[in-house]
Amino acid sequence: MKKTLLIQLGILTLIIIIAFFTYNYLNKEKKAVEKIDKKTKIKGNKSNKIEDLKYKSSDKNGNIYEILSKSGTIDDKNQNLLILENVNAKIIIKKFDTIYIYADYAKYNKINLNTHFYKNVNLKYIDHNIESDDIFLDYIKKEVKIANNVNYFDKNNRLNADIIELDLITKISKIYMIDEGKKIKALIKN
Repeated sequence: MKKTLLIQLGILTLIIIIAFFTYNYLNKEKKAVEKIDKKTKIKGNKSNKIEDLKYKSSDKNGNIYEILSKSGTIDDKNQNLLILENVNAKIIIKKFDTIYIYADYAKYNKINLNTHFYKNVNLKYIDHNIESDDIFLDYIKKEVKIANNVNYFDKNNRLNADIIELDLITKISKIYMIDEGKKIKALIKN
């Protein structure tokens, strides 16, 4: 009787251990891998001021999103929102070249990684440059919306529009004006 009881307890213990490790493994798979650089420091007595901030995350497809900031503060109304200053971001989409974004400020959501870059915003991709007032990055959908005073230029071409939308997965972009009465201005040289 004692032998069967010991076997049953051993099997029950093994099932509990397997269930525990399976739960932890599946729970980690659902979350984006997010690392905070060890250089990040909290300044002085203000617990909402952060200096030398670096976030790096990747998704299950191997796409990487990295954002660096000289300093930032935690939003008073939403603890998951960071207001960043002097921002540099790098988006590496697998089988696609790297996109760089620079801005004076950004609002970064720590939960879904969505980011609103604003004031003196510049996006660079290979030889392509886009300047605007706002860039909205939807990390989950892998979409970028560039809005307000959009100026695109490369070596030979120039374009002015209200909005450019980029799908980072399909590589399809849409360029349009908000007011249908206005037209996109472009100077294209072959």
